Amino acid sequence: MKQTPNTGIEKTNGLNLEFIKDKLARMHLFSELSDENLEQLIKKSTPQLFSIGTVVCQEGEYGDTFFAILEGSVEVTINTAGYENLTLALLGEGAVFGEMAALSGYPRSATLAAKEDLKLLEIPTDVLNELMKCCSGFRETIENIYTERAVRTYLRKVPLFTNLSDSFLEKLESRVNLITYNQGDLIFREGENGDSLYVIRTGFVKISKKHEDNDRVISYLSQGNFFGEMALLEDEKRTASVSALTNVEVLQVLKHDFNTLIDAYPDLREKFRDMVMERKLKTLEVERDSAKAQRLEALVEKGLIQAECLLIIDLKTCIHCNNCVEACEDRHGYPRLDRRGTRIADISVPVACRLCHDPVCLICNFDAIKRAPTGEIYIIDDKCVGCAGCAIRCPYNVIQMIPTKADSMSMGLDILGALLGRGKEIDEEGEMIKASKVKPKSLAIKCDTCMGYSDSACTNNCPTNAIRWVNPLEYFGDAEDVIPKREKY
Repeated sequence: MKQTPNTGIEKTNGLNLEFIKDKLARMHLFSELSDENLEQLIKKSTPQLFSIGTVVCQEGEYGDTFFAILEGSVEVTINTAGYENLTLALLGEGAVFGEMAALSGYPRSATLAAKEDLKLLEIPTDVLNELMKCCSGFRETIENIYTERAVRTYLRKVPLFTNLSDSFLEKLESRVNLITYNQGDLIFREGENGDSLYVIRTGFVKISKKHEDNDRVISYLSQGNFFGEMALLEDEKRTASVSALTNVEVLQVLKHDFNTLIDAYPDLREKFRDMVMERKLKTLEVERDSAKAQRLEALVEKGLIQAECLLIIDLKTCIHCNNCVEACEDRHGYPRLDRRGTRIADISVPVACRLCHDPVCLICNFDAIKRAPTGEIYIIDDKCVGCAGCAIRCPYNVIQMIPTKADSMSMGLDILGALLGRGKEIDEEGEMIKASKVKPKSLAIKCDTCMGYSDSACTNNCPTNAIRWVNPLEYFGDAEDVIPKREKY
């Protein structure tokens, strides 16, 4: 997961402040900002130069900044089913891009490359959020840009709409709604009338049905999947409840537009009918097998399915030698892995980073915990103040607080010097030597999936290959194949 640097990029603060301010003031997005807000924006942002042909943003990588084009233009392309490097748009001077990844926390949805030499202003996400709070006009404009691009980009990426014509997609763009649900929100309830089809753009949903006095989880769905088609096709009530397992964005296709869609594309109607039959069979299997239902619920409720990457131990082949933990400690100086985790059947999930899709640990006032473009989440030791905020927020106890080693000898010498009346040390030019930065009493540490190394210490040192990193959606399978492991692993 090593990142290749963009060799055509030249970072510079050499662009004239007035030039940047003048360019931003001409852009509709920034036109309502006060002079003070505009100056603070520029102060906290980074001017950059990109040469022609250089990739500025790579589809699939994470990013916590967005860009304003001061001069030049970029080409927007996506890779999707049936298309390679499909050009969506050309953006020129005065446009912005990268806001979707910056606001959602999800990977970049498109690749943007310099069509000609570029002058950009790279703006951090926290600055974007501050401006959205203090300026309603800015917030409304950026939300409109986000919605328009999210719909346009995703309609062309979702497999469901692969065979739709460009003209039909353009009509659909203006008709669908982009809706956001927070974790735990109910999208619709079993027994309600159905009025829409939903396509998941980001996040996870869980599907449940009434079983005696409780709700039983019967399935989960992730990005690219759809739900709500049963009630529309069969003109019946909702057969299950759907709620947001994480923060979720969905494209809502209203019933009238759904009917227009399947009338225009009969093959798609048959595809929906086949999916309805398949889902009904899956539901029956889960309802009849209480053990399978319990395992499925455990996967969903314990956050395993939502992981981007999951460390698992196959207990049938594990010999409990503890080599994995010792290798982790040898590499990092302190064990970041704890074998005592969650157990489901013969699979154990140790305490290690899950690379969450929407990691709450990244909320840090000191910018000490970051996400790499390739997804790894890591702590910057020099910025950590030991507040333990990230450790408290992590729902899976992945982040630990460990005591720092205080430099007691140097502290003692400083105290002795003060008692003897010695002044501050002076360098050769007569300047006072700055005191060393005071270390916090504790620092946060966490598994970063051995970022920067060519291998993973824990998995590389297991004599039986019992421990491995997997994609949980692929490894655990769908609802009808919850626990059996796939042979490719």
